[in-house]
Amino acid sequence: MNEESTNLVERVRFGTFELNVRTGELVSIGTEPVEPGSAKVLLREQPFRILRILVERQGQMVTRREIRQILWPNDTFVDYERSINVAMAILRKALADDADRPKYIETLARRGYRLIAPVEWQESTADIPKVEDLQTSTPLPANRNGGLTGTRISRYWLAIVASLLVLGAAGALFWRHHSGIELSSSDTLVLADVTNQTSDAALDEGLSFALLVALEQTPYLNLLGGDKLHETARRLGLSEDTKITPLVTPQVAMQVCRKTNSRAVVSASIRDVGNRFRITLSAIDCESGKTLKQEVHEAETRDDIVRTLGLCAFQLRASLGESRDSLRRFNQPLDQATSSSPEALQFLVLGYEKQLRGDISGALGYYQRAEEKDPKFALAYAAHGSGLGWLEQSDQALGRLSKAFELRDRLTIPSRFHVETQYYGSAHQQWDKELSIAQTWVQAFPHDIIARTNLRTSLTSLGRQNEALVQAREAARLLPSEPTLTNLLRSAIYAQQLGEARETYDEAKSLGFESLALHSLHALLAFLQNDKSEMQQEWAWASQDPLRGRFVLHLKSNTEVFYGHSRTAHRLALLNEESSAKAKLLSDAAIFESLEALRDAEIGNLRLSLASVADAVQKSQDRRVLLIAAMAFARAGNTQQSEKLVERLTLLFPESFSIQAFSLPMTRAAIKLAEHDPAATVELLRPVEPYDLVFADGFEYVYPAYLRGLAYLQLKQGALAAAEFQKVLDHSGLGGGFVTGALAKLQLARAQVLTHDTKAARKSYEDFLALWKSADPDLPIYKEARAEYAALRKTAQ
Repeated sequence: MNEESTNLVERVRFGTFELNVRTGELVSIGTEPVEPGSAKVLLREQPFRILRILVERQGQMVTRREIRQILWPNDTFVDYERSINVAMAILRKALADDADRPKYIETLARRGYRLIAPVEWQESTADIPKVEDLQTSTPLPANRNGGLTGTRISRYWLAIVASLLVLGAAGALFWRHHSGIELSSSDTLVLADVTNQTSDAALDEGLSFALLVALEQTPYLNLLGGDKLHETARRLGLSEDTKITPLVTPQVAMQVCRKTNSRAVVSASIRDVGNRFRITLSAIDCESGKTLKQEVHEAETRDDIVRTLGLCAFQLRASLGESRDSLRRFNQPLDQATSSSPEALQFLVLGYEKQLRGDISGALGYYQRAEEKDPKFALAYAAHGSGLGWLEQSDQALGRLSKAFELRDRLTIPSRFHVETQYYGSAHQQWDKELSIAQTWVQAFPHDIIARTNLRTSLTSLGRQNEALVQAREAARLLPSEPTLTNLLRSAIYAQQLGEARETYDEAKSLGFESLALHSLHALLAFLQNDKSEMQQEWAWASQDPLRGRFVLHLKSNTEVFYGHSRTAHRLALLNEESSAKAKLLSDAAIFESLEALRDAEIGNLRLSLASVADAVQKSQDRRVLLIAAMAFARAGNTQQSEKLVERLTLLFPESFSIQAFSLPMTRAAIKLAEHDPAATVELLRPVEPYDLVFADGFEYVYPAYLRGLAYLQLKQGALAAAEFQKVLDHSGLGGGFVTGALAKLQLARAQVLTHDTKAARKSYEDFLALWKSADPDLPIYKEARAEYAALRKTAQ
């Protein structure tokens, strides 16, 4: 694959920007970037295609109707108007353009847009197809319902999505490198289901997944993402039961290939030839329908089928131009990377299907059967561990993930990276080790969505929110799906980029995405932007099904205390805890109650706090419950009980990075603060400072900075205290509506009194009291604040 960033015939300049019309890479030229790397942007698909249309028209108007027809031909399910608005907003942001005073894109009211900057193509562009020409010439007829029908997801789609969940022979090959075919970095391939022409039904389920693993192990190939394929199938009006298999229905696969502007379809078949099995693997050109390359091999026995399929895949990669060095580096025998047992593969895919439908308990049975058929099936252990983790069976999950980790050398490189990040990250909270692996993974496979996602997770868990946002952006650009846009929304909030968060939420909604996470994040964003109408919208949604909406209702309970409405918050919290407990979600109920106890401790309701935290610990011994309880006990003044929990957690989780490097030092600091030893508090928090912005184990509230500020207040070091409370206020996205975000205004006022800045202190007190203008009048900290403010005003007079 050609690794050069651009080719001369691919580049066009306008104003101070240069656009690669194949890859969507937008580069700012002639200006100094604000940050390293900020001069280069990889546009998402819809903004990129709109910009390309405008560039090609060179100053002529492009109507909104034309944009709609080009981006969504034959579609009826997209909110076009909103989608175009969102795409235009993203594009203007990339160009730093202002719709009211445009330098690049002029809006022609109620008609369309035009590019007003001069366009300069770097060389002839005759070989570059126009955006309009990228559409399918002859659309398939829609089904009777005008969209997706049926109840079964296609096996290919399941195999693609399953890769998101878990994710020898070379010496005998006839070498055929430099065959005349070479893929570019922007060429995508459509991978079709394997056609089973044998009477062996067990081969139906697993071979497509095995082929996916074989081709995904190399960074040379760029397979069309499962979300993109599924979305394209919807746009073509295909039934979910339609198999994307050229050898059975070639027009379907070619239609998908052309619709997505892919280069070729990769299809495979298996059939009986006497006592053997003949496997054929082909690459078929999308435009002409001609076979570019074909590999045919025969498997001697049933147990040789997977190995032989891997051999075909290896030779096809060579035929498609992959370098000798790349083929050597990324060449794990397929029967080791997956399994030589067709039944084991079948059970794994059936387990994926169950888990994707939400039947995790049913999935576990299939994963276990896969392990029994092949005790060395690393992917089955990884999937089993993932499912057990979803059911919060942490000890059993760790056992399965540990087994997958032991067998990781059998896996392909991306699958091994996936298992390692899962083992170090979700299983052990060793985010520092996960970070190192994820960085290597992204370097080797820059287009791998899961690599970017896992790197984002480790950065988030280490408090590096701006870096995490970069990875979330790239994952969403590569594949704008519900998971990637949700991650981008979350990272934008954590990095305090609320404008980008709003754009991302609007984009997700325009694409029709709907999930519990989107509701929760939208509620948080509405709170942060003080959008009472949208907040009320989410509260109403959650109230219709309190169990399903429990995390939104928990946020509402948090925000009530944020405004000093403790009684209302308690009623909401009690309803949340009771509904979770009735549904046997005891861990959730206990987490809600322990956080309620922590809130009460911060506002001075100490007796109520101690009662709640004791009850929470009785409900559940979950790790997060114990961590929050230890902090709540310390903040409520029961340092003895807090120390007991700290000792217990130290013994239970000796290898957890977040617990040992962040959570427990922070709790020990809170204990010292309660014991009126602020100097010790500051020292204990000194090594924690790099992790002040961590999101891990429930402490996403910039808590270390808040505690450090309280310690400086006790030490009468007002300037240092003020800096810490300002840090809390500057990161309200991580504050999550927790009460310390409001109390930081009060604590800042106290710090400013120590620095003798009466004017600033008075304003900070007024800001806090305005926030708590309807607060419960008997709250201890509220009464203290009012008395302090009255004294300050009296002194000023």
